[in-house]
This record gives sequence, structure tokens and C-alpha cells, in this order.
Amino acid sequence: MTGRDEVAQEDAGMRILYVITKANWGGAQRYVFDLALASKKAGHEVLVVYGTEGALIEKLDANDIATKAISGLKRDISLMSEFRSFQSLLSIVEEFRPDVIHGNSSKAGGLAVLAGRLKHVPRIVFTSHGWAFNEQRPLWQKAVIGTFHYYTVLLSHVTICVSHALVRDAHWMRFVRNRFHVIHNGIAAIEFLPRDEARARLAPAIKAPIWIGTIAELHPTKGLSVLIDAFARIAKEDTSSTLVIMGDGEERAHLLDRIEMHGLSERIVLAGFVADAQTYLKALDVFVLPSFSEALGYVLLEAGLAGLPAIGSNVGGIPEVLEDDVTGLLVPPGNPDTLAQALAHLAADSALRTQIGTALNEKVLSEFGTERMVRDTLALYTAL
Repeated sequence: MTGRDEVAQEDAGMRILYVITKANWGGAQRYVFDLALASKKAGHEVLVVYGTEGALIEKLDANDIATKAISGLKRDISLMSEFRSFQSLLSIVEEFRPDVIHGNSSKAGGLAVLAGRLKHVPRIVFTSHGWAFNEQRPLWQKAVIGTFHYYTVLLSHVTICVSHALVRDAHWMRFVRNRFHVIHNGIAAIEFLPRDEARARLAPAIKAPIWIGTIAELHPTKGLSVLIDAFARIAKEDTSSTLVIMGDGEERAHLLDRIEMHGLSERIVLAGFVADAQTYLKALDVFVLPSFSEALGYVLLEAGLAGLPAIGSNVGGIPEVLEDDVTGLLVPPGNPDTLAQALAHLAADSALRTQIGTALNEKVLSEFGTERMVRDTLALYTAL
């Protein structure tokens, strides 16, 4: 057997350890699930380590993928908790003896790459699903977080970025440019609910013919206050539209107050957490992603699969999915006037909605498939 054959044989049965902080069902969690499932199907031994419980673990359990919890691994910072979490992670690495350790999210990624170095894991991978220093924070916090990100990249053998924008945003990181590798998120087919059924389940009291909407965590970074203000600007003249927001989070009370301030409680629906929210997308006529910061946005890919026309902020990786006036409309972040113009434009023109929705659907199908993402990522493991 040649040396190359021995390497190929070893790669065919790797032990892969995925580490993530929260096990809810967001973009990073979907990414880990897709990779873990594909890795298992490819014949690798897989273990997913996580902090807080969530839908990710239910989906992994349903597919017989091994998981292990670290109770102290949470998003909030606590030095004692971080120390204990790291000790637990070191023990897991020592016991599992992974050939690949792949960290996801800021905290889990940093702990994973450090544990990998200390335990001499041969392949150490970090995926940036977004840089936390891009969020709206005090300057000192951005500096601390940026330094933490830099050392995470420095300690990894390779850092996967889910968009070219993330690489550009890390231009200041010295001596690590060769560590970055762009692999766009990928998405598999979705079984959408029929339009009428989705509408009846989401908001049966709403009779408006045109539904504008989004799926998002109710967090300041998502720009939902801007979306509500923009909708308020068109609501008086456009009485045929409603706004539906699927998701829950810390801003719910604030958003409800804003809706009440505009007198739009009958026209704007906060649907709360919706299980498998992506399956309801056919209820919408226009999809909107008004984020202040966005690495790429799985929800844009979901909207594309649903054939929806989309409006997105011209930030981060959104323009890598939405080409202005071709596969979507791009607007400046935080500008309700410009967003209102885009909303009114699409709401009034059904032919344009069909044209842009079809173009986005074709782009997602051709460029953002799960198979491509998985193939490129597993190939990267073996190339290290």
C-alpha cells in the first residue's frame, strides 16, 4: 500500500469533533447538522459537543449522531464557567481523539482551537459565521472581541468564512491571510406548505392579499425596527399589504411598542417562534432581510428556494446572494425611507416580483446547494 493510499484510507474513517455553543436552530446550527450528517454518511465517526440545549440536538439524536453537553458552555461570559467548560472540552478531546476538531461560533470556536492545539489534534478548523466585532457595540468591546477572533484564527489550521465579506472584514488580521477559505452556506430542498395553508396557520385573521415578511431572531442587529418604520411609511397608501415577522427574542416588547406607536396592530403580526418557519415562506409575497450585520443569511437562501423576491441590506454577504435589480433589491442598512420605497415598488408590481423571485431561485439552486458546501468542506479536512 502506498503512502497516498494510507492517507486516503485514514481520511475515509476520520473521527470528527464539532463544537458549538448554542444548540437552538439558527444558521450555525443548521451548518453543523448538515456537516455532521454528511460526515457520518461518508463513513466518519462524528461527535457534536454543545452548550445550551435546543432543536439541533433533537435533529442529531433522530439521526443517531452522538452528542455530548458541556453545561457551562454558554454565550454569556464567566471566567470560572469558561475554565470549567474548557477543562471538560479537553477531557472530551482526550477521550475521543479526533482527527478533525471543527469549532463554530465565537466562544466555542476559540475554545475548540485552543483545545485542539494543546491536545495536538492534526486538523483544526474554525468557521466564522459572522464576526462579533461587526455588531453594534462599544469600541472597547469590539477591540476585545476582535483580539479574541484574531487568536482563534491564528490557532486554527484553516478558517472557513461563509462569505467573501467576512474575509474582507478581517483584512486587519496580520500573518493569517492564508488561513482563510471561503465556502458559502448551502441549503437542501425544503417541503413548503401550500400558500393558503401557511397563511391560515400563521395569521388566520389577516385577509390582506399582499404579505411582506421575514424570519429573524428579534435582536437589534436584525434591523426589525427599521422594517416596521418602513412599513408604516407605506401602510397609509397601500392598504392591501400586511407585515408578518416570524421569530422571537429580546426585542419583542420593544417591537410591540413600536407597532402600537404607529397604530398598526391590525396590520403587523409578530408570529413568535414558529417551528420549521422556513416551510411557511410560501405565505409571503415579498421577503425582507433588513439586518445591520449579516455574514450571508440562510433565510435568503430559503426565500430563494421558495421563489420569493427579496429585499436585503447592502451589508456583509447579502450582496453575494442578492444582485441589485437582478436577484433582489439592495438597500442601505438603517434607512426606513429607502426600504419603504423598495417595499412599495415590489408590493405594487406582481410581474417584477415574479421576475426577481425566479432569478433568485435559479441562483440559489445553481450556487448554494448543500452538496457543494459539504463536498468542499470535507475536501478541506483531507487537504490539511
